[in-house]
Amino acid sequence: MKRGKLLDRIASQRMGRDIDRVLRKDREYRDAVKQQDIAFDELKKLGLDKAQRLTIDRAISADNQCGAVYGAVAYRLGMKDGIRLMTEIRQIAHQQ
Repeated sequence: MKRGKLLDRIASQRMGRDIDRVLRKDREYRDAVKQQDIAFDELKKLGLDKAQRLTIDRAISADNQCGAVYGAVAYRLGMKDGIRLMTEIRQIAHQQ
């Protein structure tokens, strides 16, 4: 299996069920979710019409998608950096 495909499989698993398990225990994430809930409650109180709500929903969804893609790319880059670092450490160890 090619390294790129393996990294994609690992990232897919880690960014799915594994990260969900970790986030449930993470205080910073839980606090962020609480703040998100407060913001959405305030948004509901504005009494916006359907068109306005849909516009806001599309904007929030697009922002969320950008964040998700950014996170996935950053994760894969971190994995590649880790592999590169391990390779270099092994090369140094074999030279000594």
